[in-house]
This record gives sequence, C-alpha cells and structure tokens, in this order.
Amino acid sequence: MKQKIYITDCEGPVSKNDNAYEIAEAFLKEGGRLFSLLSKYDDYLGDIEKIQGYKYGSTLKYILPFLKAVNVTDRDVREFSKKHITVMNGVREALQVIRKSMKVYMVSTSYVHYIKEISQYVDLDMDNIFSTKVSFDGYVMGEKEKEIVITYHDKFLTLPSISWDEQGNLSPNSQYSIGILKGFFDTTLPSLPVYAWMKDVEPIGGEGKAEAILDIVKKDHAPMQDIMYVGDSITDVNALTLVKSKGGVAISFNGNSYAVLSSEYIVTSRDANILRDMALDFVNSGKEGIKVGNISSNTHIYKKDDCALDDVIRLSERTRKEVRGQAIGSLG
Repeated sequence: MKQKIYITDCEGPVSKNDNAYEIAEAFLKEGGRLFSLLSKYDDYLGDIEKIQGYKYGSTLKYILPFLKAVNVTDRDVREFSKKHITVMNGVREALQVIRKSMKVYMVSTSYVHYIKEISQYVDLDMDNIFSTKVSFDGYVMGEKEKEIVITYHDKFLTLPSISWDEQGNLSPNSQYSIGILKGFFDTTLPSLPVYAWMKDVEPIGGEGKAEAILDIVKKDHAPMQDIMYVGDSITDVNALTLVKSKGGVAISFNGNSYAVLSSEYIVTSRDANILRDMALDFVNSGKEGIKVGNISSNTHIYKKDDCALDDVIRLSERTRKEVRGQAIGSLG
C-alpha cells in the first residue's frame, strides 16, 4: 500500500501567526490597518471581480512597496519572524507522529523567511515546503520613490473599509476605496521602479496552492484519494476544492467561511492533536474511519454536507478569532 500524504497550510493549522500582517504592524505606521485594507482588496479581486486565475494571498505582494519605503531588510524579517513564532498547542508532537505514517508537506502563502524559521521549529524538511519567495534586499528604493509610496500609504489610511453584501454589491464608500486602490496598483505602481522588482513575486495562494498539490501528486506518483489537506482561509479555497473533488480529505481547521464552504470536514479546536488523530484514522481506515462529532468540549468535527452549516461557520469563525486574536482571525 502506498504511503498517504499529509499537506498542511502553515498559518492556522500549524501556527497562530499571520506573519505578514505582524511584519506590517511592526514596521509600518498603522501597518495592521493598512494590511487589513489591502487584504480586503485582495479578497475583492478574487471573490467579487473573479479574475481568472487570481492568486489569493496577493496582499503579501501589495504590501512590499510600503515595506521597502521604510527600508525593511531580509534580516529584519528573518529576526522578527524567529522572535514571534506562536504555534498551535501540540502541533510539534502531532506532526512528529504524523510523519511516522505519512509523508508531510507544507504549502503556505507566508514569506520564505518565516517558513524557514517555522520549519526548524516544528522539524519539517524545507524540501517539502512551498512558500512565497522574495528577497527584501533585492531592491533599494530611492528617496523620491519613497516619498511617493509614503504619500499613498498615508492616503490609504484615510480610506473607508471595504465590504459587500451577500449579492456582492459594494457600498459607495467601498467603491471609492476600491477606485483609489486600483488607481495605485494598476497605474501608479507600474510606473515606479519598485514594480520591476516586485512584479515577479508569486504568492503561493489560491491557484498557487492547488498547483503545489498537483506538483506533489506528480512527484510522489500519488492518487489524489491518498491526500489529506488542511487549510483555514481564502488562500486555501482552490486547494481544498481540488482535493475534495478528487476524493481526498479536505479539512477546514478553525477556518473562516471561505475555507468551511470549500472543505469536506470542518474542525474547530484549540489543539492540533485532533489533526494527528484524523490523519491516523485516514491511514488506518481510510476516509470512512475519520470520526465526526463532539470529540471534547472544545473540539468538534463536522461533515459539511451533514451539519447545520450556518451554525458551524459561526462556531468556526468564533474559534478562529479566539485562538488567533480578533485582528488576524478577521482576515480573509
């Protein structure tokens, strides 16, 4: 029997961090607010405009000129990441057990600097990890360009938040904010020297995560039915959908509504050991062996097609915010 494969997102199932949000908050004026605005713009382009092949997680690309404008370096990102790692309870032990029965990969939108630190922390092989590659030292921004970018930074902080209703309709304030952001990212930014550096950065999100899974399946000659994928956010939608549609195990772990709606199994927990148990059930008994129900007072497993979905989404999003904090838990 071929070895089954466990593929996990990093932020959510493994760590409590949103590393890029935390970097923005640490190095930029009101950086968390700026990052949240760009994240919602990211969600809008994929969710409402539905741009073909759009890669969710592009916020990590959109934030780059603002980080360069304050001279953030690779060393800054590496050292900050190392100091601020916060992992899920039990995750190192859970992954150790899973590795004895399954080949383990990580597919993450996070910057490679953070992923290198996480891989050491939880003892995963970097050869089995996909992440967003960028070198902050690869471009030096001139003073005039810094002034332009910082001016837009300040302008963005005055913009109304972006939201839409269930039909995808934007409020007038949201339309205004989208228009300002589009003007910068579609017209102004491509005219600046920094664009030549950042345009080739490819965040591993959305279609990028699905492509990574297909690469893994091809490399290991594995049927998709032998894949277990764990994600938690909009960046995991394509990966979860792919695995579910091909008969694998697609798990939302403390996921937001995007992840829950794209998964087959929905898990809410403050402890990563439940993922170990699900992985071992899958190895020993296949999908049919995965237990559902109230595992403990704080751990629940649901099948998406056999639960009160609206209630489960509320529980999952509430648990997500409790575990990771309101600001990070509210990101798409």
